Amino acid sequence: MTVQQGGPHVLIVDDQAEIRSFMSDALAVFGYRVGAAGDADEALDLLARCRFDLVISDLRLPGLAGLEFVTRLRAIDPALRLIMLTGTSPQDHELRRVREAGIAVLHKPVQLPQLQNALNEALGG
Repeated sequence: MTVQQGGPHVLIVDDQAEIRSFMSDALAVFGYRVGAAGDADEALDLLARCRFDLVISDLRLPGLAGLEFVTRLRAIDPALRLIMLTGTSPQDHELRRVREAGIAVLHKPVQLPQLQNALNEALGG
């Protein structure tokens, strides 16, 4: 679990350390404060202690994932903005439900321009 200093506060949640590291580095370069968690429990613990403007999370996390994780996030902060990452097919049932809930979805591997556009849209930049 890490937290860095900077602009808007973004939490990255992914069980793959290389994805957390890549996204943390990219967001720091973009000027964001970055927190990172390796699973949903760690993310929920961090969210209980720190305020974040946005969560970028893998759709599939060990244990608590997908819409169940979104529900827990929204219970902590109903205004929390979310971007979900996925490597699943666009026809995936849970992925469709996430989109229907108005949550932005990025497909892995995420390209930096795509990430920056999603951040700008989510944070009104």
